Order: sequence, then C-alpha cells, then structure tokens
Amino acid sequence: MSKALANYFIDKNSHTPIYIQVRDIIVKMIKDKKLVPSAKIPSENEISAAFNISRMTVRQAIRELVKEEYIHIKRGEGTFVNDLPSPQMLIKLEGFSAVMHKMGYRTHSKILKIKKITHVLKKYEYAYRGLHEKTERPIVMVRRLRYLEDIPYCLETSFLTNVVGEKILETGLDENISIYGFIEQQVKIHLSRAEHIIEPALAKNPTAELLDIKVGSPILFVRGTTFSIENRPIEYLEGVYRGDKYKLNIEITK
Repeated sequence: MSKALANYFIDKNSHTPIYIQVRDIIVKMIKDKKLVPSAKIPSENEISAAFNISRMTVRQAIRELVKEEYIHIKRGEGTFVNDLPSPQMLIKLEGFSAVMHKMGYRTHSKILKIKKITHVLKKYEYAYRGLHEKTERPIVMVRRLRYLEDIPYCLETSFLTNVVGEKILETGLDENISIYGFIEQQVKIHLSRAEHIIEPALAKNPTAELLDIKVGSPILFVRGTTFSIENRPIEYLEGVYRGDKYKLNIEITK
C-alpha cells in the first residue's frame, strides 16, 4: 500500500501544516480515483513511514478527513473511503452540480420532460402560486433525474417563468448544465435567494423506481421558490431527494 504514496511528498518547509498536507494528499488520491469508494486507505504506520512524520500528525489528518466525510473508520479493520458524499442541502444558492463538482465528483442529469403549461390544472396550482404568476400566462416545466457518480440521487421538477422557459424551449437545455447556470448565463437573470420547505415522506412508484430505491423508503420532499436579485420569482421547485443520501446541515447563530 505504501507504493500508492510514492508519487506524493510533504514539504516540511511549507507554511501549510503537515497534517493539512497529508489530508490534501488523501483527498487528491480519492478525487484522482487512486483510492476508490470502499477502498482501504494506507495505515497510520504506512503514511508515517512514507513521509517520515509522526503518527500523531497522521491521526490529526485522519480526523480532518473523517470530519469532512471523505473516509470512515471501522474499529479493528482499518480506515475506508466513503462510498459517496452526503450532499448538504439548501445552505447556499448553488445548484446540485456546482456543489458536487467542487468536491470533485461527476454529476449528470437525465431530462425526463420539458413541457409548456398553458392552462392550470389542479396539480400545477402550487407552481403558479409559487411563481406569483397569473393563471392565464404560460409557464414551462422541466423534470430531471439527477445523478452523482452514476447513482440517482434526486428527482427535480422546475417550473419556470415564461421568459426563462421560452429560452429553454428555444435553445434547448444541455443535460449537464444546471438550470441556475442557464438562468444566469443565458437569460442574464441574477439569482439571490430561495425559500424552501422540507418535508419527510415515503417513496411511492414511479418515484421509487426512478431513484432506484424500494417503495416506502424515506425521502425528503422539497418545494419552494427561487428569486432574482430584484426579488422576482423565477423558479418554483418540487424536488424528491433520497433520504439515505442527503442531509441538511444548518448553522444557527445568535
């Protein structure tokens, strides 16, 4: 296993603490797929010997990696790479893809439906209300299945105001481009905030089948509106997220 560390080195003259350098090396190995999900990482002794550093320093790096959820420790067995990250929901106004790309993971989407809605049915009432839109005006629905490293993570249905929806219908929507990115780059509308409600629920078909989970599995149902910098509603979202993959991390201050 120590051979896996042969192409990496520690700069002991750097201002960056050694334990952070060790942490960064392990993260790079994970992102470069040198350490794949469920793989056992080099032991404390191997890392210590490879870089001629103390085991205490190595333990400090491992604590950081555990805290950031890159790895987990199995007592008596070793330390292993986590299967996939647990995305943290709704902390910043960033799309799913943007957050995961920052962590070094591959994402893609499968567009299930793009549809213009020209009259209100009961099932679309929430969308019109969320967009503060008059019922006689058309809106556009985009339903996508989102993947992380080829695993389905969430089913998102975006209802968009006509100005955004028409642009999507006109130019098309690349499956690998986020809707937030499309809105800001193609439509030139700057987004500022979102108001979402999160509710626990149990998966039913066809949602369970799309997310590759069993009927009755826990899910998080999210609905709410995203606003422009001028405080105009732009998107109403209904999202179903796998309860075994997502977590909500909030910081409460006084």
